[in-house]
Amino acid sequence: MFYSLLMEKKGAVMLGEIVVDFDRMEIRRSGQRVTATSLEFRLLKFFVDHPEYVFSREELIRAVWPERRRVNGRTVDNYIAHLRQKLEENPASPTLFQTVYGTGYKFVPRAGVKELVGSG
Repeated sequence: MFYSLLMEKKGAVMLGEIVVDFDRMEIRRSGQRVTATSLEFRLLKFFVDHPEYVFSREELIRAVWPERRRVNGRTVDNYIAHLRQKLEENPASPTLFQTVYGTGYKFVPRAGVKELVGSG
């Protein structure tokens, strides 16, 4: 199932020092705005909605990418790397977007996912 349909769930979440407003497509880390592409938002939304679950690259492609025929595992790796650069305290030693060797990736928010009320 293509994940843009599931992005209809609106609102904002707090992930420790990171605030993500899916209605406005805005990310703030320590109060500073972080730019992200629509696909980065879609991937982040998928992970936020499924914390701690391990997904293979192929599962992420099926869930998040609209043009699957042009996407491969390296594309997923690159988008994960972009999210790590933008959101991890230390991208070289990621804690949010963890690699599960031989399988894929999982999202592990340090302080859990807290939904924010009245974000819009």
